[in-house]
Amino acid sequence: MTLNKHRRKIADSVAQNPPAPPTHSRILAPFRAIGHVTSTSVPPVPFSILPLGKTFQLTTALSNAIQTYDVRRLNLVFVSSPPTPGTIRRAVAHRDVVYVAFEDPLVRVWVFKRGRKVAELAVAGEGRKKITEWRDLVIFGDWVVGVLDWGMVVWRRETREVYTEIEMDNRGRITAAVHPSTYLNKMVIARMGGVLEIWNVKTSKKIYTILPPVASTGEEPLEITSLVQTPVISVFAIGFSTGEVHLHNIQTDNPLFTLGGSAGDIVAATSSTDSGGNMLAVGHGDGDITLWNLKKRRIAAIMRNAHDGPLGGGVIVEWLAGQSVLVTSGSDNSIKEWIFDSPHTTLPRVLRSRSGHSKPITSLTFLNPSTSHFLLSGSHDSSFRAHSMRNDAQSFVFSEKARGKRSNKPPRSGEKGTNWANGGFSAPNPVTCIATVTGEDGAGNAENAARDLAGIITGHRDSESGRLWSFENKSLRGRWARTTDGGFVWSVAVSSCGTFCFVGSSNGGIAMYNIQSGIKRRQFPEPVSAAHTKAVTGIVVDSLNRVVISTSLDGEVKFWDFNTGIIVHEIHWSNSGAITKAKLHRHSDLLAVCCDDLCIRVVDIETRKTVRELRGAQGRINDFCFSNDGRWIIGASTDSIVRIWDLPTGHLIDGIRTKSIVTAMAFSGTGEFLATAHVDSVGINLWTNRTLFKHVPTRHLDEKDIVDMTAPLASGEGGVGVIEAALSPQDDGEDGSTRTYTTLDQLSSNMLTMSLVPRTRWQTLLNLDVIKQRNRPKEPPKAPERAPFFLPPLGAKSDSFAPAAGKMISGTNSAQLTDSQTLEAERSRVLRMSRDSGESTFTKLLREAADRNNGDYTVFLDHLKTLSPSTADLEIRSLQVNELAQFVQAMTQRLKSRRDYELVQTWRGGAQG
Repeated sequence: MTLNKHRRKIADSVAQNPPAPPTHSRILAPFRAIGHVTSTSVPPVPFSILPLGKTFQLTTALSNAIQTYDVRRLNLVFVSSPPTPGTIRRAVAHRDVVYVAFEDPLVRVWVFKRGRKVAELAVAGEGRKKITEWRDLVIFGDWVVGVLDWGMVVWRRETREVYTEIEMDNRGRITAAVHPSTYLNKMVIARMGGVLEIWNVKTSKKIYTILPPVASTGEEPLEITSLVQTPVISVFAIGFSTGEVHLHNIQTDNPLFTLGGSAGDIVAATSSTDSGGNMLAVGHGDGDITLWNLKKRRIAAIMRNAHDGPLGGGVIVEWLAGQSVLVTSGSDNSIKEWIFDSPHTTLPRVLRSRSGHSKPITSLTFLNPSTSHFLLSGSHDSSFRAHSMRNDAQSFVFSEKARGKRSNKPPRSGEKGTNWANGGFSAPNPVTCIATVTGEDGAGNAENAARDLAGIITGHRDSESGRLWSFENKSLRGRWARTTDGGFVWSVAVSSCGTFCFVGSSNGGIAMYNIQSGIKRRQFPEPVSAAHTKAVTGIVVDSLNRVVISTSLDGEVKFWDFNTGIIVHEIHWSNSGAITKAKLHRHSDLLAVCCDDLCIRVVDIETRKTVRELRGAQGRINDFCFSNDGRWIIGASTDSIVRIWDLPTGHLIDGIRTKSIVTAMAFSGTGEFLATAHVDSVGINLWTNRTLFKHVPTRHLDEKDIVDMTAPLASGEGGVGVIEAALSPQDDGEDGSTRTYTTLDQLSSNMLTMSLVPRTRWQTLLNLDVIKQRNRPKEPPKAPERAPFFLPPLGAKSDSFAPAAGKMISGTNSAQLTDSQTLEAERSRVLRMSRDSGESTFTKLLREAADRNNGDYTVFLDHLKTLSPSTADLEIRSLQVNELAQFVQAMTQRLKSRRDYELVQTWRGGAQG
């Protein structure tokens, strides 16, 4: 009862002085984002190519950072830092620096060199309060020209100062701009309505206006969408919204010829500098690229679906100078290099490419949580990718072209012997689920199974088959597993040994296949009458291949015998709603399932009992996962909150609120990172686990304790590594908050309390006589038989080589010492002897405590705790008769207070000895 009263007293004090709300997550910290190649904005941000010796560097823009690639292998070279305050609209490489323009109420341009910000152009447009729309950024000669929706801003390139601001009239907004080669200080501006204007940026004057051509349909004038200069001086290719391309000589204002319209509006155009510049590449808004032969004035080829971005995203095209290589990018988060093998080749082939997901990610998992650093992801764009967390160059996309025999048709369900199909397969449907050999049993064979034995299976939306993939070949295995009841695949699984795979159907059936032979081994259930009545949403297998556990939308959890397929147990949760997902932690044999009632339930598969119910989510749970040690469950819901529950206590111990909803997540097997995918992003965010080097208490958090956090950046700017997060100064408090907690010396006066003195100290004091007897030397020390002549013999009272006393003192004869100095030296010796023969601090504090009226020996006992075992033993044995009575009184007082029990017993034994 006394302990309960004390706990209530502590709770009351905490309630009166509540801790300050947290300002950071106790467990998670942003690290960096992976999977981003280019911006996915519409229209796409143009890339920039910079010649660099024998190669080129390609710079692409993300939302708040730029990335530089080496064109030879498309390896990532630099990522800019720090991030820009606004979304990047233009990035132009010039010489050894990159100029970056971004959205901001003020017209601002940053300068980066080798990924680091080195300068900033002077701020322009200070009088404008609304965000300015960038049209282009052009660098030539001594000028840096920013083309905006209201005009142009001209900076001096050397001094980076604003030279002038040119505000244009309201005759139409600017749609494109270019600097004509060999024209000094000139800019060609395209205006709404098809008008071209030539401006002198040095004098801020308009020189000439080129009127638009008349539309072939006789309607309103055409709108210019792109403007590019051909290798012929003064000749420009003007692209219009209808798909027509007009060749025009701006020096003579003479139209040369028109290339007929093609499907889709023109987003970008570029003219080849190789082979006389006879090839013109035009990128359209629907993802196609049209190649025009300027000499024959006709279409040479059409590259269909060169980029699969959102409708209207368009394609950016540019030739490499002096080479027959075309570089393209779009809003599909990819870069491609196309090469023409010969001058007579009409269609180019892909030479190199670097890409990421073009649509949001639907599922995440690690190839092998125990050892692998590869993260597998499926997306709405129907692609299946592997992301390396160590080196971006190791990331790749799985090819849908299968190795081995090819067949265009999957087998019919009635075929004998196998339900697999050999051959190539195109997966047009998004990936909905991924399963791989987890390797949680610690065996190295699990990694080999995932790599060599095609131990990766995926399920796709509205598909009747699960696809097997080979990590080693980076492609389809050439076979896929069908559902046995004609339903669509809703869930997949791989056994812990990597030999069998499972497919769950939307009709409630489960089929098991041998991965190597492709033969269907078993069908669950046996008999069919025990099957789920609705779609199977989760399949897991225990570590010993004894039990197969399945969950379904019918709210039931069924346990099947692995060898016979007979149901052995089932749990009914029909009142809790449908079960949407299930995951198993094999080390702890804990199965976690999430239900429609916004609750995550944890089941022990050995006892088959529910051991935890984790609540708190305010929206539907999209995904959840176990931590690497099985101690936490991390869940993400539609309320944009990631919550972390502690399984031993059942408490909500941490939570972060993100700007967008998390759709998928995975926890690394080494415990370093949490990977999340979001509904509005094509990349993967990595969060650092702070608890690898620090303790996190399991105190329950309320909803008000959930903190808002920004997502990691691709540059890693502002990201926190594992060690930095664990050792950050703001985490010095016990629970990560600003309040401090002081440990009580004694919970209650009625409870026996031990001391905090190390155990070795008082145990040594208790056995000090034995230790001294054991450490006593067996023989007295002997002088060495032969010693150096300059060393005195052992035990000699004086050193024969030392100067005689009184002969020389600091170069002065002792006879020169005054009588006062001699008297002072003799007096100091007497005082020192007197002080040494006086009482010790131990005796002094004991006597002072006994002389007090209240008889408080606290100061004396605190001093006694600090003494070493040998010193304490000497002081206790040296006590006089009257002092011994005082010492016994001090021990009695401490025993009555029920504190330092083991120390008092040890000291009492020393006094008796």
